[in-house]
Amino acid sequence: MQYTLEKRKYGIGLAAPQVGRSIALFVIGLKPTPTRPNIKKLDMIIINPKITKFYGKTTGMWEGCISGTELYGKAVRYKKVRLSWLDENAQQHKNDFNGLVAQVIQHEVDHLNGILFVDRVKDTKTYITFSEYKKLRRAENKQDKI
Repeated sequence: MQYTLEKRKYGIGLAAPQVGRSIALFVIGLKPTPTRPNIKKLDMIIINPKITKFYGKTTGMWEGCISGTELYGKAVRYKKVRLSWLDENAQQHKNDFNGLVAQVIQHEVDHLNGILFVDRVKDTKTYITFSEYKKLRRAENKQDKI
């Protein structure tokens, strides 16, 4: 799964059900991309995850999925979560995550529960294609440099 995720230029998370496995496991593989050039690299293997706490209010966050769709939309997510999980060495962990990592965790836990990001999009007017998303992110990155 880590290899598959690494080969996907824009992929940052992959859940076992996406590759035909009915197990509670996902991987996170954050890396800089043209649309997220300033992202910090992070690789994690998450087994038997449980989100034990959600913090604050939800907000719409841009999301897509590497499960074959070119669709992006603003999925409603929490900005911060607490996660309990086992790593690849069966070591128990509990930690708070925020920002993009919290979003990826919620997205992948949803996959484990049969929920797709489109189920979390409340405003269908936010749907855009992948090429439109790339243009949007490039414009945001230029604004950040000003």
